[in-house]
Formats: sequence, C-alpha cells, structure tokens
Amino acid sequence: MWFSIVKWIKFPYLWLRYGSPVKADETVVLFPQSAHIKAEVSIQENTAAKTHWVVPVHAWVVEKESGTFSRFFGRVSLLSFLDLIGVVNRRTSTPVFENRLSWFMADREMNKKVRVTAGDETFVSPRTGLNGHVRFDITYSGDAPPGSIIKCHLADLPEGKPPVHGKVQLVPEEGLSIISDIDDTIKISDVTDRRQLVRGLFFDKYKPAPGMPGFYQNLLEHGAMFHYISASPWQLYPSLEPFLEKYFPFGCLSQRHFYVGDRSFVDFFRSSMEYKIRTIEKLLQRYPKRKFILIGDSGEKDPEVYLQVARRHTEQIRKILIREVYSGTELRDFQHNKRWEKIKTELDAGQGFHVFHEPTDELITQIHDMIRQKKV
Repeated sequence: MWFSIVKWIKFPYLWLRYGSPVKADETVVLFPQSAHIKAEVSIQENTAAKTHWVVPVHAWVVEKESGTFSRFFGRVSLLSFLDLIGVVNRRTSTPVFENRLSWFMADREMNKKVRVTAGDETFVSPRTGLNGHVRFDITYSGDAPPGSIIKCHLADLPEGKPPVHGKVQLVPEEGLSIISDIDDTIKISDVTDRRQLVRGLFFDKYKPAPGMPGFYQNLLEHGAMFHYISASPWQLYPSLEPFLEKYFPFGCLSQRHFYVGDRSFVDFFRSSMEYKIRTIEKLLQRYPKRKFILIGDSGEKDPEVYLQVARRHTEQIRKILIREVYSGTELRDFQHNKRWEKIKTELDAGQGFHVFHEPTDELITQIHDMIRQKKV
C-alpha cells in the first residue's frame, strides 16, 4: 500500500522532470529540414578533416484517435466556422476532407521526449510544448557529401509501431538557394479569395501552377537548393508532403501554427508578412555565404515582403521572381502595374525583379546566365 502511495506521489515529479515517451497510440511527424556546416576538424593528425553538420529537428507528437469531447468540440467549432464563411457542402464526407480535418482535431501531446538517430548517434529531444511541437539541433558527422539528403529516424518506438523517418539536406556554405512561397506560386490556391482558399485547404486535391514543376527541376539541375515557406498551418503538411514529393525538388519547409482553440485561429486569417520576413531572414543568417533567388506570387504581399528583405540583404538576394496570378484587365490596371514600378525603383541595381505568368525560355536563360557568370 505504501509503495503504491509513494509511486502515485512521485509520478507527477518524474513526469515533469524526465518527460513521457511516445505511446503506441500516438503519431510523430518529422518535418523536412536543411542542415548547415558547424565546423571542420581533424580527428587525428594526418587525417582528412571531418565535417560536422548542425541538423535542425522539428517533431510533432499528436494522438489522432477519435471519441473525446475536445475533438468533438473542435470538429463542431471548425465546421461552424467553415459554414459561416460559406464553404461547407456535401464534400464534408469525402476521404480528402476527413483526412485533412483529422490533423486539426488531433490531440496535441505535451511533455513528450523523442529519441532521434542520425548517422551512428542517437539524441534525446527536449519536451514537446503545449502545441505538441519540439525543435532542437543535433550533430551529424557521417560520410554523406554536401548536397546529400540524409534520413534521420525515431529510435525506441513502441513494439509494432511503424518506423518514422525525416529527411534533411546537407546545404553547403556557398551556392544558390531558392526561397519559394507555395500557395499560388507553385500550387494553385486562390489566396485572394478567402472562401476559395479555405475550399482548397480542406476539400480539393492540390494542383501545381502551370510550368512551375519543370522550372524548379531545371533550377535543381543547375545546382540550386530549395527552401519552401507557406502561410498555411502545420496540420496540412501530411497532405502537402506527397504533392511536393511528386512535383518539386526536396527542400526544408516552414509553416504557421494554427489551432481552433487559441489566438492562432484568428491570426491565421491576417497578413502573413511578419511571419514570412522573419522566416526568410533566419535562412539568410543560417547561410550567410549563399546567394538567394526569392520566388513568390502577386496574390498578396510576397513582392512587398521580398522588397523589405532585399533592402536589408543586398549581397545575398540576387533576384526576385513574382508569378502573376491576375490576368486580363486586372493585369493591365494602372494601379496594379504601379506596384511593380515602385518595387523596381527601390531595389538595388544588382538585384533583378521579374514578373511572369508562366516560366518562359527567356526567364530560364536569364537564370542560367546568372549562374554561369557566378552572380548567384
């Protein structure tokens, strides 16, 4: 009896101090990342230098089983919101909708610790936060060359649970990087129409923007590496992952926090400018010797975001490409064109700015010339 009482008293202390391992009914997602060089050191005299990479890890732990009151309440709240803005229809019973909705309704598991293996070493994470996410850095010192995509995986999972892998690209100190928006840049989303945007998020299969998969593949073949930034929530990553893998080169991904029960639910429908600027500048600081091309679209504030970043980082930003999502009279409108002229005049002379509807041979040739002349 006394042993049971002591165990009951000690449990909260142990839970708080050591965290809780992943259980069989919980799901862990490892998001794609880009590593950077930490240092090159010689392990022993007369041996080749060993490259040490800093590998960011971003894990998300949730429980997706149904039946709890919180999930029921969350589902009702989200469906009511969708109905309020006029997007709920008979498609709410489709597998696509149910799958995407399930990630929004999943319980966020706090105080979880995960064990991640990279190369020959295993690392223990800090605790997950209230949102079920945890971010931390580990070190990789394997033999994979720069530019490689390596896999890390979760260690010590419960018996019978399928393996969980995450991909990381080893990005060299120098070279060309593409920072790309997703919605209406490489994926048709109709961001300017809130109703259509939400329909696309929850109901529709994702479609690539015309010409963009081939354009990005061409950039990849010329040595570019990719970093994707989306204002959509992390809960959409499981459905976004197969789309990116099918059509576009691998790259790290940044998305926003979103939860029906807190302030992020409202913030999600506000401007994403601050989030994008902050995320882009972190990448520029991580890779100070690399040159960057920023690719976005005209639907919202990508041009203004990229302009602010380019002003502060004139040596790193070599070109800004904006996919024009308007057509016809909207494209010819004077005020709309004035937007581009203002941006062009404020950019440094060495930074190109190009607006396009679909990638053309002329645009691709310009990029090739920049790479060949080592301007990027």
